[in-house]
Amino acid sequence: MNLRCGGRGGEARGQASVLALILLIGMVAVGSIGVLLVGTEAMASAEHQSEQERIEQAFVELSTSISSSTVSGDTSQSMELHAGERGAIAHHGSATYEIWTESYSSENETPVANGSIGTVEYEGTDGTTIAYEGGGVFHETGSQTRVLSAPPIDYNHETSTLSFPVFGLTENKSIDSGDIRVRQTDANRSPKSYIEDDHVFIEIESEYCRGWEQYFVDQAGDTTLQQACYGAENADGKVKVRLGYDDIENAFSSGVALPSEDNIGSGTGNGNKQPIDDVDETEYVPLDATIQQLRDDFKENASGELSETNSNSGGKYYVENLEGSYDFELVGDDAIVVVNDSVTTDGSGITVSECGNGDHSLKIYAAGDFSIHDDVKPTDECGEENVDTIQLYGTSTSSVDFHDSSSTFRGLLYVASDEFEPNNGDYQIDITGGGGFTFEGAVIANSIYFDSAANKVDLNGLEDSTVDVIPEGYEPAPQLTYLNLVEHEIEIRNN
Repeated sequence: MNLRCGGRGGEARGQASVLALILLIGMVAVGSIGVLLVGTEAMASAEHQSEQERIEQAFVELSTSISSSTVSGDTSQSMELHAGERGAIAHHGSATYEIWTESYSSENETPVANGSIGTVEYEGTDGTTIAYEGGGVFHETGSQTRVLSAPPIDYNHETSTLSFPVFGLTENKSIDSGDIRVRQTDANRSPKSYIEDDHVFIEIESEYCRGWEQYFVDQAGDTTLQQACYGAENADGKVKVRLGYDDIENAFSSGVALPSEDNIGSGTGNGNKQPIDDVDETEYVPLDATIQQLRDDFKENASGELSETNSNSGGKYYVENLEGSYDFELVGDDAIVVVNDSVTTDGSGITVSECGNGDHSLKIYAAGDFSIHDDVKPTDECGEENVDTIQLYGTSTSSVDFHDSSSTFRGLLYVASDEFEPNNGDYQIDITGGGGFTFEGAVIANSIYFDSAANKVDLNGLEDSTVDVIPEGYEPAPQLTYLNLVEHEIEIRNN
């Protein structure tokens, strides 16, 4: 009995050992399969990434070959195009462009050119597209677009000339991976357009609109953009930009901007140029033309008259000279005051109240000089930290004198100029008095002179705020004189 029972127990234990071994092998196999699957997925992802990078590089080389073909006449450019197993598609006119000029008042619109732009497009199995279009190369995934190679649009500062080459394709066709030839079949050079005193508008409609938008914004700033690709009533992938004027949106990002740090003078007798520690050596565009436009318009279309006895609300105001004391209650709107000549403050100076915690601003544009005897500042209701509540703007010939030692200026001051010669003692901004004057805000000017180091000057840029230096529609005439436009017709074919 015992022998038989022991035999059966040994048999059971043997079966259990075999079962355990089988389970262990199974678990190892499952783990190995999991590792294999993860490894295979990682390898596939790496191969896909490598393939996309090769295609991106090939399209950048294609852009270079097309540009080279425009200077080599009928000579073909040869290259190897890597576009995967699926190849690429060439579209004769999948994108369009239009160029025109306008005066600052949006009148006198003059057509310059319009036509189609060719596109060579690769689409991956995951929906990612890589495209050559108009000299640029774009990588697009969903709603995200990267500019791999910028379009060859060139601005020559010395000649004030904008060159805009347009690349079209001779036909719609499929292009296989492998050796290809690129050849220019035709070039149409438009007469050089003289565009002084006008803005240049460019409108591009394209599936790669976001890439064009990103390019223009990166090159010329946000103020260039007139219509984004998508949004509002625009659902067609159409971007509109205006070129030719300087981007001054972030002009007050530094505490003080002068052409040179040497443009700071001091009357302390020891050459001390404090209290300015850090100077942004940048020349900004003078506002002479903008202020002239504002004078012409506001003289005829001002919305009200300024009052020295009562608080003034938001709106548009025009005066020959701004003299005396003024208070503004900016509850629901900004106030813009255009002064035909000079600004002189006395009495209680200029104050702003009820401005909605700094949401509204007072902008004063003057063609003449600024003579500041008393306070120019927002009240406590606006918050002392909101230095952009009050903004003064002058022309290239405007001088600014701060006279009263006990007064405070809290705001922004923009009087960009190249008219003053500080080396000869001719300074644009003069802070006089024996001390006690307080300046808080930011300055853009040609030069500054301090009579006394006892004055408190706290020049700090705006970190989280952008200021519309120029009201919409009054931008200065562009720094453009000529527009060169050449339309190139390009043939691409497999060998």
